[in-house]
Amino acid sequence: MSDVPRAPTVGALAITTVAPTVWAGGITVVEAPASAYHLGHKLANRGLASHTMYTALTVQNIILNIKTAVGVVPGNVTVIGFLVKSSDMDTGSPALVQELYIGTTSVATGITTGQGGTSAFVPCTPTTTTAETTVYINTTTAAATPVAGTVYVTAIYYSS
Repeated sequence: MSDVPRAPTVGALAITTVAPTVWAGGITVVEAPASAYHLGHKLANRGLASHTMYTALTVQNIILNIKTAVGVVPGNVTVIGFLVKSSDMDTGSPALVQELYIGTTSVATGITTGQGGTSAFVPCTPTTTTAETTVYINTTTAAATPVAGTVYVTAIYYSS
C-alpha cells in the first residue's frame, strides 16, 4: 500500500445540496460530501499516529450550532488531542469560538484559531473509538463578521 498523499478535495460545502439533521439541543448537523472525508491509518501495533483532515466552511457553516463533518478517525484507536489550524474566519472584533466532536461527543472546546487564522494544540479527554467515527466542528460562539474559510484538524491517536 502506498502512502502517496491523496489529491486535495478543497471546495466550498453547499448546504443546499446536503439535507441537515437536527439533534437534541437544537444542534444542526451538516454532513460533508463523501469526497471531503480523509481517513487516517490505524497501526497494526501500539504506537502514536496522526492524520490531517480538512474542510472548507461557508459563512452558513460558521453560524451558531451548525456541526460540519471534517473527516473520519479509524476504529479501535484512542484520540488524545488535535492540532487545529484555521484561516481567519472572523473579521472585526474576534468572537468566533468552536468545538470538536468525535461522533456525538464534544471532546474539545474553546477553540479560537478561526479568530485570526492561527493554529493550536487542543488536548482532549482520551476518547476511544470502536469503529470509524466522524469528527465534526461546531461553532459555539458566532463570529462578529463571519467569513468563509478552511479548517485543518490533525487527530493525534494511538492504537487501542
